[in-house]
Amino acid sequence: MSTKTIENFFTGKTLVIPSYQRDYAWRERNVDDLFADVEEALEAGGGHYLGTFILSQTDKAAPVHVVDGQQRLTTLTMLLDALIAVLQDPEVQQHYRNVFIRHPVSGFKFRVLGDNEEFFRSLLEGQPVQAASDGQERLQAAHRWIRQRVHALVQAGGQETIKRWLQCISQMEVLEFIEPNEGKAIRMFQSVNDRGVPLARMDIVKSLLVYYSNRYLDAQLDEHISKQFGRAFRSFSRIKRLSGEPGFKIRQIDRDAFREDDVLRYHYLAFDASGMGVASGGDYSATSDTVLETFLKPALTALRADKERLEKFILSYTDDLTSFFGALEQLVERTRTDLNAYLLWVVQDLSATLYPLTIRLHLKSWTTLSSPRDSRSLEELLALVDLRVFKLRGTNPQADIFRITRELNTSTVQTVAEDLLAFCERFMPDQLMRSRLVDEDMYRNPAVQRLLLQVEQEERSAVGEVPLDLEAMVSLVREGLTVEHMLPQDPDNSFDIGGYGFADSTDYELMKHRLGNLLLLEGGINSACNNRTVEAKVTAPNLYRASIVCSVRSVAAKCAQPLTRFDRSMLSGRSTSIASQVASNWHL
Repeated sequence: MSTKTIENFFTGKTLVIPSYQRDYAWRERNVDDLFADVEEALEAGGGHYLGTFILSQTDKAAPVHVVDGQQRLTTLTMLLDALIAVLQDPEVQQHYRNVFIRHPVSGFKFRVLGDNEEFFRSLLEGQPVQAASDGQERLQAAHRWIRQRVHALVQAGGQETIKRWLQCISQMEVLEFIEPNEGKAIRMFQSVNDRGVPLARMDIVKSLLVYYSNRYLDAQLDEHISKQFGRAFRSFSRIKRLSGEPGFKIRQIDRDAFREDDVLRYHYLAFDASGMGVASGGDYSATSDTVLETFLKPALTALRADKERLEKFILSYTDDLTSFFGALEQLVERTRTDLNAYLLWVVQDLSATLYPLTIRLHLKSWTTLSSPRDSRSLEELLALVDLRVFKLRGTNPQADIFRITRELNTSTVQTVAEDLLAFCERFMPDQLMRSRLVDEDMYRNPAVQRLLLQVEQEERSAVGEVPLDLEAMVSLVREGLTVEHMLPQDPDNSFDIGGYGFADSTDYELMKHRLGNLLLLEGGINSACNNRTVEAKVTAPNLYRASIVCSVRSVAAKCAQPLTRFDRSMLSGRSTSIASQVASNWHL
């Protein structure tokens, strides 16, 4: 361990980011933080601590692997390159280029190995690049922002400012750890961070597995573990990107709080280690801490005296975890090509409690299969379970789903199908579902958009229109589908509720959020409807009649009939009709 200036840190080394490391993750705000560090050092007029780097180097002639600090070092290299590029003195420019960017003998001072190497090099050399991953998109965005900020520095202070920045950065200080054994370096990374910046549990799990490989298996699995976790990190990065694209947003995944640790926890709930003599976790409410503290650490401790069993467990766990991340990536990808997948993940927003079971069924290639007793696929039955129990009923029976998931190794497609149907019968039988659909508020129920989309499909069929295909569905969702109240939510300034069959305001409040009063409508038209009467909405050419949603136009057509008014009676009748459609489509 030693403290070095940035100039000394770069001297005599070829620094490389191993291919198994995470993709570049910094955003503009992180770049701004780095600029702020340099500005603070300039104001202080002396050395400034820039952070810690943990490195691994097998011998003095070998490249130096960056185990911790890759995000900062990648960004620092882009900043140095941008500053050097605007220098006008060729001798000064060449000096800094030799020190920080490319030595005339040993070549590039800093390399990003794997898929990003050519992209990063082209970026620094000013060549046109096309990002092929979200990590490359972030690299490109950070590089662009750095160039813009450096350009602003030149405009504000000229060449002298650029030289002062380069001199200042050269003298900023870092704490350097170098460990010949990469496995120990990764373990050091965990130890240092556990006492400082909190790490994701995925990082700690990786470090823990490498540690046991390094200490008890002569480092035989170090590289394999690192590469597999690299694949898992890349899968997760793509999962997040795909789930955040307009028209394809999966709300459960698109949340900032949804991280790798969630998938780590889902995997724990679906992983059976009993065949390796390890007690599988039985806590269906487990957190990512549970995975680490009550499952992995005890399992590794119990197996460490038996090298063969330890190796088998580490390989099995690591490979299965990586496959699990990959399977979720594949399931999210299917929303681009399969309408049922799109409806389940994007429109219905599958409950997270069902993720472990769904992912494991996909890994077994069972999701598209059906049992001899029911023609519906397991994917369709999962949609049934999610809609009836988790959405309409609004309950979350985790223990029962956990049991079905844990029994998959001894189950068949038929037993899984039977278990899912029995689960529905127990928690949302037909009579209860019909009652809820007809007699309870549905406006804020998470199932309402999915139900009304089914109404739309059936209405299209009834009037001879082509059902919505995947492309049309995505277009509707992307443009912004909203839930509209036909009779307005606030009737005070719109109409006399007594003339629509309601006994009083209490009766109206009881009925206004019922399913029969709700429509799917484009967001722009919904805003234009505002608080207008239903008569105004069905007759104005720019409101219901302008919608491309068939079920909306059908309502307008029915209300255009002489002596037809959408009132309490029609609202109740429509609720009953939709409830019958739902019961027929999502039957037990």
